[in-house]
Amino acid sequence: MLNIKKMINSNNIIKALILGLLVMLSYSCADPDEKPILTFDDAIKGSYPRVTSTSGAALVDPNNLSTSSFGYSVEFVDETNGADVTEFKFTMSYNGGSEVDMPGRTYTSADFTKNADGYMSMDIPAFTATELSGLAGVTITADNADAGDYFTVKSYLSKGGLIFSNSNKSSTITGPAFAGRFDTTFPVACPSDMYIGEVTYSSDLYWDGFSAAATATGVNLAPDYPVTIIENSPGNFTFNDWSFGGYQTVYGCCTANGDFSFTDLCGVVTFGKTATDSYGDPWEMKYFMAADNVTLTVGSYGSAYDENAIVTITFPVAQTWTCGNCEASLADVTF
Repeated sequence: MLNIKKMINSNNIIKALILGLLVMLSYSCADPDEKPILTFDDAIKGSYPRVTSTSGAALVDPNNLSTSSFGYSVEFVDETNGADVTEFKFTMSYNGGSEVDMPGRTYTSADFTKNADGYMSMDIPAFTATELSGLAGVTITADNADAGDYFTVKSYLSKGGLIFSNSNKSSTITGPAFAGRFDTTFPVACPSDMYIGEVTYSSDLYWDGFSAAATATGVNLAPDYPVTIIENSPGNFTFNDWSFGGYQTVYGCCTANGDFSFTDLCGVVTFGKTATDSYGDPWEMKYFMAADNVTLTVGSYGSAYDENAIVTITFPVAQTWTCGNCEASLADVTF
């Protein structure tokens, strides 16, 4: 009896294997259009607008609203050279607020043309200060503009039922190598006359956080530890090292960076008087611009480690901007 049961079980196993094989064969012969696996060739590939040329400047100049404009040309980059792009749409926001559609700025394939390189492309009509401020419902003047005000224009590219934008692109796409552009920021700013580049400076006094002796008065650290003025964005600037060589001199490494900055709004420069450095420590600063507009004195104090410095910066030429929040006299630059 035991052998008969074993034979029955063996037959059942063989039947199950045959049935499974038949099921597999039936799937292998199925309609290829109904195959369950999505292959690379079938998947919808992404697309992005690559900038080929620009005109004007991407800023809203309160002193020249009528001439503030920025336009650019793009070509659509993907595996079909943009042939499957169906829509290119723009929205706008002001100071990070809600996005609104831009009337007349939803473009379709009828607006695209094939360029000499074989890409579908288009020349985007210039965005103007009047257009941006009108949509935002704000009036921009030199008197009411604040440093840091900005407009953001965003674009959305449609292809194969999917939408591609700045929120789902790779950071590589918008880098210098690929020249992609989905979003454009228009800061409210005038073209700045701020000096950009290396400055000469002398360190009048340093303390460090370990009670070491202060360096000698008038030490010029610039040859060994250059300090430069960098423009982060139109009208927004910083020094590459806010310790002005102090960290290199005292600690033997590093620079003081963080949210230190200063802004130029139509010729009036406002310096940040408080900041948090990249180590999370608080700083206070004071400034004095000499009457010749050549020397700027910066006093800084980092309370976390009792870091105190008074630095005199010498510009290569007299500056044409005025300081909006400097101290009244050099004697006030102290802590």
